[in-house]
Amino acid sequence: MEIIKTGESCVEQLLKEQIAHYYEKHITEDIMPFWDERCIDKSCGGYLTCFDRRGNLTDDKKYVWFQGRQLYIYALLYNRIMKKPQWLENAKHGFEFLKKYGYAGNGRWNYILDRKGNVLEGTISVFSDFHVLQGIAEYLKTEETHTPEELELLEICYDAMEQNMFDPDFKEIYENTWSPVFIWHDMYLTCLSTVETCTEVLGLKRTERLLRECVDKIENWFARDSHKVIFEAVTRKNEICLETGKGRFVNPGHMHESAWLCMEAGRLLQDGAVSERGVELAKWSNRVGRDKKYGGIISYTDALGRTPEPIDWFKETDSLWNEKVWWPNAEALAAYALAYRYSKDEYFLEEFLEQHKYCKERFYDKKYKEWFERLEYNGVIKNSDKGTPWKCAFHLVRALVLVRDSFTELEEESCIF
Repeated sequence: MEIIKTGESCVEQLLKEQIAHYYEKHITEDIMPFWDERCIDKSCGGYLTCFDRRGNLTDDKKYVWFQGRQLYIYALLYNRIMKKPQWLENAKHGFEFLKKYGYAGNGRWNYILDRKGNVLEGTISVFSDFHVLQGIAEYLKTEETHTPEELELLEICYDAMEQNMFDPDFKEIYENTWSPVFIWHDMYLTCLSTVETCTEVLGLKRTERLLRECVDKIENWFARDSHKVIFEAVTRKNEICLETGKGRFVNPGHMHESAWLCMEAGRLLQDGAVSERGVELAKWSNRVGRDKKYGGIISYTDALGRTPEPIDWFKETDSLWNEKVWWPNAEALAAYALAYRYSKDEYFLEEFLEQHKYCKERFYDKKYKEWFERLEYNGVIKNSDKGTPWKCAFHLVRALVLVRDSFTELEEESCIF
């Protein structure tokens, strides 16, 4: 599926290319077979998520937020792509392991387990809570799994998450560092993703308070019209801090992710202004993140154009600012597809096609399937691993499902065909 360099419009290109069909096939034939064949730990339960390019296991620890993410993906595929019994069974496999070994009680989840389920690190990360809760919520959307006992677990965990998100002194937020001065964008965007999934199970009346809190923080605190960026950190007094590298730090991957999450939040809230703001944020994200010379989405940047300094995940993984990491590039596909679906602005269609071409040519591993973890600034492979302590099927598959669903809806609305 190549971008056609003729006088054809984007609509005519899509007529030939059948985007929705391509992405469903990419999910079912190019991505998930890699995971289906090796991530189910049949001897100890749960999921194995760390593999090199060829699929050899490189780490057998059970990172709980990835156990939750992989549960979410299998449930999402079953709910949105096809009712494949094996996907539901794989989701159940992960859910049972999490309940038995990952749950710390009182609505909280541990961070790292060994392969057999022994706790290596406990409740140090609210991100474990986010991702497991999202996985459980997606799992409980199916009639086969929606029992009173499982729903009660979901409600207990949701209550704990909500309480902690409104508690300014809650400090178990690894891989962020709690600060008396700053709050963090990625906490609110990840929470928003979780709350959106929970809304479809618990109902909007139950989730609206936290849903609106996350949207407000993203659209009105972290997002600044003065700079047309979403800052990763703002002060607890709703101020930006341009005197420090941390205060100027901008993450284009998170910008793209928040953009489409806000579009979806507007749909759930039936609030068009929220979705329109999300569309605007998608345009900002493209302006900030797109590498116009080499293609793809850069890792991070500085709001004032200075040499950016890595923080948090980027510092821990020794990431360079102009590298192309798999997840921001996947999130860009989702953001542009949803922005086009919501706005019908052909700008987003053109940007989607450019991003699609880059990802297909650079990230997709035609020989061993799945996507490479990281590219150099010029698109040369830097890290060919398919699963790491930071990478599983989550970002990629979720984005591809959103792209497939967006273009399917557009086809059904006869906006393209």
